Amino acid sequence: MTELGGSNDKHARGGSFVPPKSSRGHARRERILSAATELFLENGYGGTSIDAIIERSGGSKATLYSYFSVKDELFRAVIDAIVSHQDEPELDPGSDIRAALVNFNLRRMAIVFSSQHRALLRLIVGERERFPDIARMYYERGPKRSREFLTEYMTMLKNGDLLAIEDPAESAEFLIGMLYFEWYLTQLYLGEGPPSREAMQQRTERVVDRFMEALQK
Repeated sequence: MTELGGSNDKHARGGSFVPPKSSRGHARRERILSAATELFLENGYGGTSIDAIIERSGGSKATLYSYFSVKDELFRAVIDAIVSHQDEPELDPGSDIRAALVNFNLRRMAIVFSSQHRALLRLIVGERERFPDIARMYYERGPKRSREFLTEYMTMLKNGDLLAIEDPAESAEFLIGMLYFEWYLTQLYLGEGPPSREAMQQRTERVVDRFMEALQK
């Protein structure tokens, strides 16, 4: 039996994976994914061994091999599961504009500054050179997707002549920048912790109010 290795293995891209057919098999795979998720987020890709994952999941090498033939495959499955299960806030076109923008951005901010997301972001950035496809997947399913949701909403506001929006994509970009930029910098360079729920609420309301004042018809 081949030891789980790096991306040079022929199975590194996950082509050998077969979904478990039984509920018991599904539960075993989920335990492995859960243990791997915790360890990857705690220690990074290089700092997490297969033996540690097996020890935490309570399984065996034979069981792990039956679901993930290489470490890369397991790592990709972990990141995919985290990104796929993140609830994406929605924008209700029937709601009051201010309420819709505050609710969407507050919920999005709560996701972005959660402890799991912060650990995930550190992991993805740290492994970007080794796994550029994972970094792109995260970007497209996370920041890019949220910006597209917001751009679509700005387009509806423009078409409905509700706000003086010239470029919906640019308006979405400006709003996101005002909300996140400073806090991103302090966390990236100074290692500061996440803002409190109260601080996120106050900042979101203040930024949305300034944004809407600048675009009033």
